Amino acid sequence: MEKQHLIDIAAKKKKAAVVFKDVAVIDVYSRETIRTDVAIDAGYIVAIGEGYEGETEYHDPSWTLAPTFIDSHVHIESSMVPPHEFAKAVLPLGVATVIADPHEIANVNGALGIEYMLADAKGLPLDVRMMLPSCVPATPFEHAGAKLYAEDLAPFLGDPGVHGLGEVMDYPSVEAGSVDMLQKIAQTEAVGKVVDGHASGLGPDQLNVYRTAGIMTDHECTTAEEALERVRRGFYVQIREGSVARNVEKVSRAITESNAHRFLFCTDDKHLDDLVAEGGIDYNIRMAIKQGVKPETAYAVASLHAAEAYGLNDIGAIAPGKKANFVILSDVQSVKIETVYVNGEVVAREGQATFEANGIEVPKPMKGELRLPALTSESFRLPVKEEAVDVIQVLPNSLLTKRERLVFSPDESGADLDQDIATLAVIERHHGTGHMALAPVTGFGLKRGALAATVAHDSHNLVIAGVSPNDMLLAAETLEKVGGGVVAVSEGEVLAVLPLEIGGLMTKRPYAEVADVLEQLNDALDVVGAHRHFNPYLTMSFLALPVIPDLKLTDMGLFDVTTFSFIES
Repeated sequence: MEKQHLIDIAAKKKKAAVVFKDVAVIDVYSRETIRTDVAIDAGYIVAIGEGYEGETEYHDPSWTLAPTFIDSHVHIESSMVPPHEFAKAVLPLGVATVIADPHEIANVNGALGIEYMLADAKGLPLDVRMMLPSCVPATPFEHAGAKLYAEDLAPFLGDPGVHGLGEVMDYPSVEAGSVDMLQKIAQTEAVGKVVDGHASGLGPDQLNVYRTAGIMTDHECTTAEEALERVRRGFYVQIREGSVARNVEKVSRAITESNAHRFLFCTDDKHLDDLVAEGGIDYNIRMAIKQGVKPETAYAVASLHAAEAYGLNDIGAIAPGKKANFVILSDVQSVKIETVYVNGEVVAREGQATFEANGIEVPKPMKGELRLPALTSESFRLPVKEEAVDVIQVLPNSLLTKRERLVFSPDESGADLDQDIATLAVIERHHGTGHMALAPVTGFGLKRGALAATVAHDSHNLVIAGVSPNDMLLAAETLEKVGGGVVAVSEGEVLAVLPLEIGGLMTKRPYAEVADVLEQLNDALDVVGAHRHFNPYLTMSFLALPVIPDLKLTDMGLFDVTTFSFIES
């Protein structure tokens, strides 16, 4: 009956519930802007064209309608709030659908973490499509909080909230034909769901391996050349702009009108303060337009292309038969969003969510608890050596690092301020194994104090960067007391701390409040002398990720990602 009702409206035999009269519409199919009427009923776009009548009609020729945006790869945990709060942050930015990989909380809490994220996401106006974490732990070169095998993931594949397999980042296991890894891919494909990739640093032959294995996407491109290598092999390229990895400026230069359908936008890992200050997918659109991408094409990359890549056939465009998910823009070039509609209902207006969501109770086993070894200030002192040693060099606004061989003269703290060399520590926090490793790191600009977090991709052990063993100890003790989080300390004083009581990764505090505390942590960077032209906290959190070149530190030691081997101390 409802289908016939909608057909009658499309045939102009009945009035629609709502008609937007004489508005500009970004047509993401033809990549042009048209002026038309848009008829909406029962949560769907019923018709576009002239002469449609509605029970309610809106006339504003200054409005431009565009489909809502799709974030094609995001870790909600990186916003430091669970799905119900994340929705309040991103829907006002025009994002109504996210392809979310709960990889972070799964590395801490395993299957329970996935169950929590799925349950918290249910019933939201934000459509959260979960991708099952493929690599828990990410590699065998670190100690995570959990292990998930193919048999652990299989029961989730029937959940309507699950859309596929999350980023496969363990290339050696794919090439070697790991039984468990290939089973994860096979059981996902068997139920008609998709497999995401992570191809950082992979060459052409290795990309061939990934595509042959059935991996569909990559979000790790840093140059236009890398993007084109992937497009030629049939990948969808997710152009990322996170808080650390900022790739839109360079990678969007690869977009042409003939290949644009292979490009999507994503944020991957973006802190709330950056989401609030600069935006999410709307920021990617602005940046792409500045790089010369046709505006209508940039909006198509943000919507239709992701919908087609992930088989989301009822969203992604303003066209008959699609859900009435759209934004009203007052300025196309700057992506100034006035109102956001989902299923024909207003969910955000003038930058604020118009819905309430309180989320579910956090399971007790997920409450943050750090199981650290007995620590003293001496635990954080680098050994003094007179010969050149391996040093991790931080690259601003990049997940990549460089391997340096330096001779440095540490002071009593083990640091060398003249060469901007600090101490990096990674401490296993999940099982009380006592595993702990130290390495010199350069590029933070630290002059005093320490920064620490239990957000340390992907195993999320405790990571600390500092130039004072006493302050590094204080940072560890502070996070142990609050059950995990992010902290900045200097000269025996806690400058700012954000407790993250959900697995040491998230908090149920309101997202605006979290953004305020993140600003306090940013202000603390001036006190410790750290650089501000990139995000030191997030950069530090990726220094423990042994799948992105060149040099990383896990709780097991200094690791060369280019050879997938530990470096002898």
